[in-house]
Amino acid sequence: MIDNEKEVLIGNLLKTLTTGSVSKQNKGIISMPSDQPVTEAAKLMVENRIGSIIIKNNQIEGIITKGDIINRVVGRALDPGIVVVDDVMSKPVSYVSEDETLENTMLLMGQENIERILVVKDNDLSQPLGIVSTNDILKFAPGLLRIHRERLLIENFSGKHPDDNNRESMRFEGFCDDCGNYSDTLKTANGYTLCPACMGSQPEEEQSPDDDIM
Repeated sequence: MIDNEKEVLIGNLLKTLTTGSVSKQNKGIISMPSDQPVTEAAKLMVENRIGSIIIKNNQIEGIITKGDIINRVVGRALDPGIVVVDDVMSKPVSYVSEDETLENTMLLMGQENIERILVVKDNDLSQPLGIVSTNDILKFAPGLLRIHRERLLIENFSGKHPDDNNRESMRFEGFCDDCGNYSDTLKTANGYTLCPACMGSQPEEEQSPDDDIM
């Protein structure tokens, strides 16, 4: 049990991922050049069971994620065998030093609207250590889920109070308040954040979208 999740360093999480103490092991840094087709990036992700790849020529130039492929290639009906990584990768790559806290890392990821971030040694991009995702942080320190939810509210409503229809349609990533299982399609009901299975078991009157999600 972590006594103070906010003070835990991202480097500590990375070490835990590397040793396999949590459900997802960190595979280290997988990289590829920017002139390769997107199909090669997808193949590497599947083979290594990872969600992102660092793009590196003489130096690190960017990162391509599953989201990039879905949104910028598949979503636009482009041919992944023709489109090259350089055209769809995210650049420049966002990174934090290994001595940054989990809380500050989550806040930075929220500000930059990213789901994965590169961890480097001594704040030096030429010394990459690994990649950490929002999911990794939430599994290691679930107490930071509130920051993640606040981030999603800001992204979706730009600081405005969400109306009933918007609340009802919102989806969250994290852990279900009822069963405790992880889900990327959580919804809110009666002040709780629930997965689809637990949401379906709620009485009709408890599925009101009027409750505050915080």
